[in-house]
Amino acid sequence: MHRNLIIMPGSPALIAQLAPADAAGQQLARALEDCLREEHRAFPKRLIHLVGSRDSRWYTRHKGSLRAWGAMPGTPEAEDGHYLAEIIQRIFLGPLAEQRVSASRSHLRPLDPNALTLVAVDGSAGLTPRAPLAMLSESSWADRWCQMVVSDPTQVPTTTAQELKAAGVIEPDLWLELADIRPTKSQLLAADTSTGVGRYLGAWEIPEGNV
Repeated sequence: MHRNLIIMPGSPALIAQLAPADAAGQQLARALEDCLREEHRAFPKRLIHLVGSRDSRWYTRHKGSLRAWGAMPGTPEAEDGHYLAEIIQRIFLGPLAEQRVSASRSHLRPLDPNALTLVAVDGSAGLTPRAPLAMLSESSWADRWCQMVVSDPTQVPTTTAQELKAAGVIEPDLWLELADIRPTKSQLLAADTSTGVGRYLGAWEIPEGNV
């Protein structure tokens, strides 16, 4: 078995040109690039599935472009994608790997263990006083819970979408879907809360039967 699911942030701040002062974001981006490079080297022909929010607030008519989020000329672009998470995923894949994208959807299932699935999710947006939602009293709990999901979803306590939203997780559905998966191996590779939003990088091995 091999790593076949990567959890990554869905924030445009991962793109250096959009957030040049976000040193932690650039560190996460480099870690993601290293992870993807390793997977591409090991499985250069493997199909790729993209999973991320398809909420209308993240839609842009500019295909493959982050122009709607402040991108200027010189900012990387993708060949396809009209939703923020998908565009970011495609940019990090690069033009060669992007050609192997065979599915793009808003939910985890159906999972294909023979494909590489990229899942874009963000944690609580209320982790510091300057966070998008300001400081929320339950945000530290949400950060711990999200880190537990990425590191070992078999150990996370049961929660609800309402509880996660109250703790600042704006879009909790994908998190709950991740918590329901039972990977053979799971690893939290990096985590950051410096911007007030929980950002996580993880890698899983999904066996047959989790589809």
